[in-house]
Amino acid sequence: MENYDNIGNLIKNARIEKGYSARELAKLCDISHTEISNIEKGLRVRPAVLTLKAFEKYLGLDFKLLAKAVGYSDETIEYGDNDIIVSFERYDKKLKEFESEIKFLNSKLIIKSHIGVDIKEYFDKIYEYLKSQKDIDEKLIKKANGIYKLADDLAKEYYNSCKS
Repeated sequence: MENYDNIGNLIKNARIEKGYSARELAKLCDISHTEISNIEKGLRVRPAVLTLKAFEKYLGLDFKLLAKAVGYSDETIEYGDNDIIVSFERYDKKLKEFESEIKFLNSKLIIKSHIGVDIKEYFDKIYEYLKSQKDIDEKLIKKANGIYKLADDLAKEYYNSCKS
């Protein structure tokens, strides 16, 4: 069992053992490398719960023992152990990442639906022509039906997005 009496040395030794620089560990934990340095030097005697959870994840240290050693209450330790504690800064960062991803995906959907409208516009004439032919290969008609349905679905997405 690890010695959880000197958290700074414990973190530093575990970090070195795992082969992380202070900067690498800080990036993994989503904190500054200065914070890692302060923890290891004993200047930060009570790291945030999420930091301790990150040490558990990336250094293989026991969260409950770390949290107990730095003086967190049993209730806080229980919440932290069940991943209930959330950092508002990290939440905001994730929220911004999701919003950015949503904007990106929405732009892709708009492009896709525009393509669908264009395909449908050009393919309608070809489709009508193919359907009017008497001795046409059944496989060709099935493929044309599939293309027509895809273009129609994409066009509907476009028209539905224009309504909202």
